[in-house]
Amino acid sequence: MTHARALSLPCLLALLVGATLPNPAAAQLNSQNIKGDVGLKSGSQAPPGGYVVAPLYFYSADALKNRDGQEVATGSLDATVFGPGLNYVTTKKIGGANYGFLVVLPWANNRIQGGRVDENPGQGITDMYVQPVNLGWHGARADTTVAYGLYVPTGRYEDGASNNTGLGMWGHELQAGTTVYLDQARTWHAATTASFNFHSEKKDSDTRVGNALTLEGGAGRDFLGGGLSLGMAYYATYKLTEDRLGPVAGVLVRGKNRVYGVGPEATLAIAARQTVYGFVTVRYQWEMGARTTTEGGALNIMATFLLKPLKLAPAPAVP
Repeated sequence: MTHARALSLPCLLALLVGATLPNPAAAQLNSQNIKGDVGLKSGSQAPPGGYVVAPLYFYSADALKNRDGQEVATGSLDATVFGPGLNYVTTKKIGGANYGFLVVLPWANNRIQGGRVDENPGQGITDMYVQPVNLGWHGARADTTVAYGLYVPTGRYEDGASNNTGLGMWGHELQAGTTVYLDQARTWHAATTASFNFHSEKKDSDTRVGNALTLEGGAGRDFLGGGLSLGMAYYATYKLTEDRLGPVAGVLVRGKNRVYGVGPEATLAIAARQTVYGFVTVRYQWEMGARTTTEGGALNIMATFLLKPLKLAPAPAVP
């Protein structure tokens, strides 16, 4: 069967500059999109039904690169994001596509603001992600999705504070993706999804994060009738416009940031007695080619549970 994919989740990191990476002058602000939160079959909408999603995201950086790719600081940064969400795909058709929506209320164990890591405020609610429109088309050899998402500043934020749990800004995301099946049996597949992010000013300040483009996807193969998917996933993120910062920071922070990531992904069905209850996806990606940002690695673990477990037809008897 086809792996039930949760849609793009919110990025809860504003700037990936570690507590022991002491040179923030070489880094710019990131957009709100989590890098690598989708991979294999990123351009496919889940089948109609309801899904509870439980994402867990770990990021660890050990270097800071300038706009020429030179390492200007070393050290470490560790950040964790987690939280429940609801993904629902209906049978309602709009232009031949199934209509769906997604809501995620995430938590984090720290906030990374401006050129520093904030004092750890403890685990708390950060900014909510709402995707009110997700449309999915399903063809014999290709799937296509388009979506609009909104980042809502529900986390605590005060300009200049050191214990924020939110980013203090509204964010908008336009998304389009496709998954192409390379054989008639739909076991081999390649996918990519493009997300365009733009933002409001941060609360009580003139700071505005620049527009950003993120590409995410991967190529792989299904096994066990779709119960297992294996492959390589990638992401590439590019800042399209400069951040708008204060007059001093505007002089110090130069160059639009970018970074690439690639690594393995595996998705396994949670099933017993001919019934599928959900899926677990594990994806790790190493970063490379960083410019004006940190470079490290990202681990994504996503558990997806069907609100209504799926009964499978029994296997035909062997004569």
